[in-house]
Amino acid sequence: MKVHDAARAGNPVTGDGGVRAQRFEALYTAHYHLIAGYVLRRVAAHEADDVIAQIFMVAWRRFDHVPAPPDDRPWLFGVARNSVADQRRSERRRHLLRARLAWDVMNDGSLALPAEPSGEPVRAAMNALRPADREALELVLWDELSHAEAASVLGCSTNAFELRYRRARAAIREAVLAMQMPALMDREHPVPVQKSRPAPT
Repeated sequence: MKVHDAARAGNPVTGDGGVRAQRFEALYTAHYHLIAGYVLRRVAAHEADDVIAQIFMVAWRRFDHVPAPPDDRPWLFGVARNSVADQRRSERRRHLLRARLAWDVMNDGSLALPAEPSGEPVRAAMNALRPADREALELVLWDELSHAEAASVLGCSTNAFELRYRRARAAIREAVLAMQMPALMDREHPVPVQKSRPAPT
């Protein structure tokens, strides 16, 4: 994250905005490597940049509450701890969502497929959904809302939500089955090995 990215995304620059940005840059420069190291030891590498950016975004938005040195460092570590905890909770919810959808596939009754709860088939099927259908699944299976609560969030009737929800779950099952069908067919109908014939003499 560039130092001034947070400033551009935060409050509009006022008369003392330049001074505020300089103080924030000093905070960023002094503590970035420590915060980055803290995050990298606790979250997956591909998630780290987003978590680090979120930490310094919080620091910018709450900059008036950041203590003066040396108390700024433990304050920033407190923000980092909360951000890492949020990311871990989010990852657990994503894993639970994929596991429950994979369970649907494995218990579909039509085929016994080795669906992987956290594997690529379910993730790819989720990404292929229409955004509205994906959100319907996430609100129930990830955020644990009731159908009525989720319908209220989406601004539709409970009946309309349930139709969307069932459609999304069916789409996940069909997509994962389609992705795994070639592997299943290969197991059930292996290609015979061609034996080499002896060369004519």
